[in-house]
Amino acid sequence: MGIFDVFGKKKTAPVQNVKVKPPVKNITKIIEDSNKAIAAMQKADATFEKDGNIEKQIRTYEKYLLEKPQWNSFNFNLSLAKMYVKAGHNDKAWGYLNQMYLWAIAPDAIGGDTSKIRFEQFRILKAEKKFKDAMFMLVSSYVLNAYAVRGIYFNKPKFIKDAKTTGKAIGFTEDQLISFADELERNIKARKIQEATVKTYCSDYFSRLEL
Repeated sequence: MGIFDVFGKKKTAPVQNVKVKPPVKNITKIIEDSNKAIAAMQKADATFEKDGNIEKQIRTYEKYLLEKPQWNSFNFNLSLAKMYVKAGHNDKAWGYLNQMYLWAIAPDAIGGDTSKIRFEQFRILKAEKKFKDAMFMLVSSYVLNAYAVRGIYFNKPKFIKDAKTTGKAIGFTEDQLISFADELERNIKARKIQEATVKTYCSDYFSRLEL
């Protein structure tokens, strides 16, 4: 599903949590359209709670979200990706998450959290037992999140918790996973690792441990 398309090409530095205001003359129309879309999707959510028809729920979301994200609709976009996974459409989820990423880093982006997008891709890869690729994506998610906040923040305890099952499947002992997190934290704080270098960084680390 294109994991190497993500890490194998040189990319410009990604932008996190973008909030760019649209032109004033268009904002009223944009907000009105977004409110209508969100109301329709919320209604679809309520209907799903009654009939359990996820394909119908997906169709409603797709009607409003496939062409472009609505104003302040990032959580709905992320929900659609999760619906695809729940319905067994992993390839659709993967492609849609990649599209969300491109929307989020575009110069005229209206919003998006790239670290959350990568985390959902980590979950897909983990479920498919592509554990090394999953770890690449998990690390990418944390790297993006770390640089998205002032002062650089790496939540090491949460990372270790999120990485535990994947790390064990790769061959990490508990102590090795903690050491991996320690070194990752040092490199993030020193800005020695970026999303574009995550795959190489992790692969080199795995090789040192003969994993």
